[in-house]
Amino acid sequence: MPALDPERYSALHTATPIAMALLSRPLNTLLTTAAVVLAGLAAAPIARAQQFEQQPIDPSLTVAIATPVRDGAFYNLMILEQVPNQRQCWQEQNPGNGPVAIDPLLLNFDFTGACDRKTDSNGYSVRVNGQDLGVHYRLEVSARQNDLVLFARPTRDRSAPPIEIGRTNGRTNGFLKIQLNPGWQMARRTYNGQPVGHIYLTHDAPLDVRLATGAAPPLSQGAPAPALPTVPSTPIAQTPPSSGTTPTGNHFRVIVPITNNNTLQQVRAVEPEAFRATVDGQSVVQVGLFRDRQRADEIYNALVAASLPAKIISASAPAVASTPVIPPIPQGSIVVVIDPGHGGRDPGAVGIGGMQEKQINTAVSNRVQQQLQAAGITVLMTRSSDVFVDLDARAQYANRAGANLFVSIHANAISMSRPEVNGLETYYFSSGERLARSIHSAVLQNVSMRDRGVRQARFYVLRYTTMPSVLVETGFVTGAEDAARFRDPAAVNRIADGIARGILNYLGR
Repeated sequence: MPALDPERYSALHTATPIAMALLSRPLNTLLTTAAVVLAGLAAAPIARAQQFEQQPIDPSLTVAIATPVRDGAFYNLMILEQVPNQRQCWQEQNPGNGPVAIDPLLLNFDFTGACDRKTDSNGYSVRVNGQDLGVHYRLEVSARQNDLVLFARPTRDRSAPPIEIGRTNGRTNGFLKIQLNPGWQMARRTYNGQPVGHIYLTHDAPLDVRLATGAAPPLSQGAPAPALPTVPSTPIAQTPPSSGTTPTGNHFRVIVPITNNNTLQQVRAVEPEAFRATVDGQSVVQVGLFRDRQRADEIYNALVAASLPAKIISASAPAVASTPVIPPIPQGSIVVVIDPGHGGRDPGAVGIGGMQEKQINTAVSNRVQQQLQAAGITVLMTRSSDVFVDLDARAQYANRAGANLFVSIHANAISMSRPEVNGLETYYFSSGERLARSIHSAVLQNVSMRDRGVRQARFYVLRYTTMPSVLVETGFVTGAEDAARFRDPAAVNRIADGIARGILNYLGR
C-alpha cells in the first residue's frame, strides 16, 4: 500500500482529541473488568456534563435487552422502560440463573403511553461517579463464548480496556435480558432538577483518575470542572433540553469561517459532508444542522481539536424537512441503506474539469442499489435525487428504518496541485470494520486503482448509526488517474459493482 499522503491526513489526525493516558483503579472486586481507564477525558465534555444529574429508576420498570440482528449474527442493545400503572410491555421467560428470554410485547401492540423504547445513543449513555462518559464510551453487546456481554467500549483511546456492565449469563435464540453487574443500575438524566428522557447506565463508585502528566488533580466526585471554552453563538442554551433535543424549530448550525484556500479540505478531514455556505454575508464551511445541542458540541470540539475556528450558531428549522420518507419494508428482509454523499446546494468536492462529487456519488449509489436489489436485498436511499439531506437526517433515517447495514458513498479530494494523489479509502468507526474490509477488497479486485487503506474515523454518519456502517471514498476528483476513471461510465459501474459485491460477501450472499 502506498504511504499515506501527509497533507491529506494532517487534519484528520489532529481532529482526534489528543490521547491522554489516564490512570485508574478497579471500581470494585465484583466487576469483571480489572480496571476502568477514563480515556481522553477532555475538559469541555466533562464541564458540559456537570449541568446534568441523575434520578434513580425503579429496577422493575426497566430492562436492558440484547436484540438479535440477522438471526443472531450480531446483537444491538435495546432498553425498555415501563410506564407505571399502564399495559405491560414485556414478559420474562424462564427466569433463573441462566439466560432469561424476553418477550417484548410492545412488538405486538401500540405501546404509546405504556412503554418507552431506546435503541441507540440518543436514548442512553454511560455515567460513572457523576460524570457523563457518552462522548468517550459507547455501549455495545458483544459475543463472548457462550455469553453476550454489555460493554462500555472506549472510543478515543482504543488501548484502554472496556468496562463490563452486564451479561446475559448464557445464550438462546431471541431477545435476552442483560443482567447488570453489581453496582450498576439504570437512572434517568435530569437537567436543572427536571427529568428528561435519556437513560444512564451508571455506577456511583469513586474513581481516582489523573492525567498521565500528573499536572492535574484527580477528577473525582465533587472536583470542580474546568471552564468550557466560549462558543460564539446566540443565546440558545438557556432552555432545558427535552430528551436531548431542542424545542421545535430551533436548530444548531456548526460552521467554520473560511480563512484560506484550504479551509474546506481541513474541515472535510474531520467531516466529509462539510460544504461551503454563507451566513450573515460571511463565507463559511458548514458541517451540519442539528436538533441536538450535544451533537453539535461534539462536532465543534472535534473541529477545535483540529485547530479550526469553529462556531455554533442558532438557526431556524429548514423550510422543507430534509428527512427522507421510509417506504414499506417487506417483513424479514435484509435492509441496506445507501447514502449518496452531498447533494442539492452542496456539490461536495469539485475536481479536475469542474467535476462535482455529488454527481459521482449519485451514479455509484444508483448502480449499487440496482445490483443489490437484483440479489434480493431491500435497498433504501437517503436521497434519490439531487437534494440536500443533512447529516443527522441521514443517520436517523437508517436507524428508524432498522437497517442491517449503512454504506455512505463519497469521492475524495485534495489540492488541485496534487494530481498524483489517487486511490480508494474505506472508513469505519466501530462495528463496521469487517464490512469495510469486505467492500474495500471487492472494489480493488474489480478495479485497477491505488489502495489507500481501510481505517477508523469519527465521521458523523458512522458514529450515529446503530448498525455496521462504512464510508467509501471511491477516488479523488482532484487525482489525474481517478478523475479519468470517473469520466468513464463503465469504470464507475465497476466501482459500484465492487461495492455491491463487498456488501453481498459480507452478508454471505
